[in-house]
Amino acid sequence: MSDSVKFSISLDPKHAVVILEVPELDVEHESNLVLDVYPRECIFTAAPYHARITLDADVTPGKAFPDKIDYEKNTVTFRIPLESVATKTEPPKNLFHYGFGQLYHGPLVLESSQELRMLAHPELYSLTDRMQLMRKAEVKDFQCEHYGMDHIQFQIDKLGLTLEGSPSAPKLSDDQSYRIRVIVEEKQRQPELYTAIEDHRAILLGLIDILLAICYDRLTNGNELNEANSHINIQRISATLSFFVEFDSVEELLRSFYRRSCTYPFYRNKEISKACVNRLLTSAESFNIREWIKHELMFAYDAFKATDCAVMNHYYVKDYLRYLELALNDKLLEECLKDLEKLLAEVHQESLGFGEDETVQQLLMEIMGEEDSDSTDSDDSDSNDDEVGSSDSEADSVVEDENPNENVLEKLMNLKLSG
Repeated sequence: MSDSVKFSISLDPKHAVVILEVPELDVEHESNLVLDVYPRECIFTAAPYHARITLDADVTPGKAFPDKIDYEKNTVTFRIPLESVATKTEPPKNLFHYGFGQLYHGPLVLESSQELRMLAHPELYSLTDRMQLMRKAEVKDFQCEHYGMDHIQFQIDKLGLTLEGSPSAPKLSDDQSYRIRVIVEEKQRQPELYTAIEDHRAILLGLIDILLAICYDRLTNGNELNEANSHINIQRISATLSFFVEFDSVEELLRSFYRRSCTYPFYRNKEISKACVNRLLTSAESFNIREWIKHELMFAYDAFKATDCAVMNHYYVKDYLRYLELALNDKLLEECLKDLEKLLAEVHQESLGFGEDETVQQLLMEIMGEEDSDSTDSDDSDSNDDEVGSSDSEADSVVEDENPNENVLEKLMNLKLSG
């Protein structure tokens, strides 16, 4: 081993920032890019490099993964959380596991922006507590008026979205195929992490939750990765990625997806949620299910990798790719998808539980009142013009019949509230 690796260290209010220069290292092989962190130092070991880096501040012990990789300059940046006074003097007594298969423990390796609606310290909360915190956050974040206006607008023009059409066949790029091979090889020596899984149902429900969030982003972004919001959509809509929860049933999972897909993204409508479920079911039936899931997970991987959501690749996406290769329970996955199909109509008709139906009704009445007012003004004007003659009246009648506002009004009058 050589000690010639170059590095720089700086401190910000919350982190020690370590930048390594590794020109001879394959930076694509992310399993090599790990720092073993101790209270006052960190160690980097990856052939041909070995470095023991002394830090000028106390940091949170554990393992640190890259915050940023510059493939052109061959530099890797790590952001290591500083140890707070409260953490040193009053360490938590009960720490819980989290992430894929509950494989991880301790503080998150990378801090995420609070704006991403993620549970910042999953290690402090049990699975039950995480679910309760998530439900409270949804009640707080749900905006009835936003949902109501989207609900009404969807009846008029489907919010300008195209939800019909068959999904495209999955086709991984050469780069994506290479990355998948590298990701799987990272844990070749630890296959028991996946082959020894006992509760496959919880693993598969989390996978379906993530896939539904990806379907939502694809449907609302024209099937293209949107660098501005794809990572946010997927991470916020998926309860698995936002609050590290685990579901007990397909029904619980489906209700969660409906609530979150009508709370956090830009377009909020249950018909979009339903279209996402149908897209997933159609894809699972039409294509090789393993290849399609790989394709979708790599969509999320690419969306996350250069954003604050990159931490989700470490705790979920990469492990799910390995699970597909090493331990996927095909039969149980098929059962879960059948249950999803059976429950869709029932859950779609249910209320989200946010009082949204009353808000839609109120908005509809306000719109109808405005339409009635406009109609009354128009009638008054027409009565004053009756003396002009029957020929003018006939012309006005033709214009009225072509008025597009009548079509909108008719749609609003025929609007049926879901649930």
